[in-house]
Amino acid sequence: MPFERLLTAIAGFGTGGARVRDWSVYGAETRRLALGTRDRETGGPHAPLNLAESFGAQFLLVWDDGRVSAGEIDRSEIGSGVEAALARARSAAYDDPDAAAVLGPAPIPEVPLHDPGVARIASGEAGPIAARLERIRERVAEHGFWTWSGSMVAAESRARLVTSAGLDAGVVTTFWAWNATFDGELADGFRGRAEDPFHDFDARLLRLGNLVSRLRRPAAHAPSGLRPVILHPHVVESFVLPILLGNLDGASVAHGESHFRASQFGSPDPVLREDLTLRVDPLEPLKAGSYRFTPEGVPAAACVYVRRGRLVTPVLNLKYARRLGWVPTAIPREYDTLHLEGPDPLPVEDALLEADGGALVLHVLGAHAQDATSGDFSLSAPQALAIEKARLGGRIRATLSGNLFAALRSDALRVVRFEGFPTPGLLFECRL
Repeated sequence: MPFERLLTAIAGFGTGGARVRDWSVYGAETRRLALGTRDRETGGPHAPLNLAESFGAQFLLVWDDGRVSAGEIDRSEIGSGVEAALARARSAAYDDPDAAAVLGPAPIPEVPLHDPGVARIASGEAGPIAARLERIRERVAEHGFWTWSGSMVAAESRARLVTSAGLDAGVVTTFWAWNATFDGELADGFRGRAEDPFHDFDARLLRLGNLVSRLRRPAAHAPSGLRPVILHPHVVESFVLPILLGNLDGASVAHGESHFRASQFGSPDPVLREDLTLRVDPLEPLKAGSYRFTPEGVPAAACVYVRRGRLVTPVLNLKYARRLGWVPTAIPREYDTLHLEGPDPLPVEDALLEADGGALVLHVLGAHAQDATSGDFSLSAPQALAIEKARLGGRIRATLSGNLFAALRSDALRVVRFEGFPTPGLLFECRL
C-alpha cells in the first residue's frame, strides 16, 4: 500500500546529516465516477465518463534541527522514488517554530459520513445518474431551453492520519455532487455525502428553470440609485461568506491583514449587528462539510466564530493557534455546515414586499477582486431580476456598490429564507 510505504520511508529518513524527528501524514485513497454534459451531449469528448482511482497524501516533517517541511505526494511519486521527494522536501525546509506541531492521540468523534448508495455509484453503478439525467432533459424541454451543461460525481474515500506522537485515525467517506446550467445563464446543484432525495432534486431543477425563464425577458424598468437588494444564497456563498471567512482566518488576524484585530476577539463590543451569529458544525450527519478530524488531527467539534455580533475566535489551524496563543478550531470545508444566523428569516414572498423597487441578485462577477479588508465592493451583476410591485420582474444588468461591513451592521439588514438552501439570502440597501 502506498500509505504504508510512505510511513516507512518517513520514519527512517535522513539526508545531508539531518533526520526526521517528528512527522504527521494524512493520506486518502479515492474511487470516483464522474459524468459530464456539455451543450446537451452527455459523456461526449468534452465531458466524458470518468471512472478513476487515486491516492494522495500530505505531510509535515519536523527535522532534528527544528526546521519544518510541508508538502504533498501522490501515488506515482511514492512508487517511483519517495526518498527523492523527501530529499526535495528537506531542501525546502524552513524555520517556523509555530508550524512544528504534531498531535498525539485524542478522542475522535463519530459522525455518519458514508452512504452505501453513493459508494455503489462510485464503483460504476450509474443507474441513479441515468434517472436524474432524464429528468433534467425533461425540464429543459418543458422550459424550451436550447442547451444545458453540467456534471454528476460520486466518490468513496478511505483516509488515514498517522503521527509520530501516536495518533492513528481513519475514516471512510462518500461524496455526491451534481450541477446543471441552463442556457449558459444560471447554475444550481447539490453537494453532500448522500444523494439528495429525488423530490428535492426535481424541485431544485424547477426553481432553476423558472429563474432562467425570467432572465429571458428584460425588466419594464431598471432600478437605480440607493435601492433594496436581495442577495440570493449563491451570492452569499460566493461573496459574503468568503469575505467574512477571509477576515476571520487566523493567518490574516495574526499578520494584521484582517478587518478584525486580534484584540477584538473576546471583547464585549460588537463588530456586526448584535443578532448576527456565524458558526460551523462539522458533526452534522452526511453533510459535505462534515468530518471527524482535520488533516492535522484536530478532532471535529462545533465552533462559533461570531456570536451575536461579537468576535469569539478566528478560524485557527495548529500553526496560528500556537502563534496567537489560542486553541485550534474547526475549519469550514463546505457551506452546508457553515451557518449565518440572524433575526427570524423572512420568507421570499415577504422579502419581495420589503424590497419592492429593488432587485434580486442571482450571480455576481468579480467577488474575488473586492477589497476584503475594508469591505468596499463594486460588483457586476449580469444576472439579476427587478422586483416590481412585490413580484419578480424581468432581467436587469446592474453594478452593485457599497460596503459589506456597513450592511452587516445595519439595522435594516434582513435574513431571507430560500427553499432548499442551507445558506440564507440577505436583504439590505446598496447602490445600483
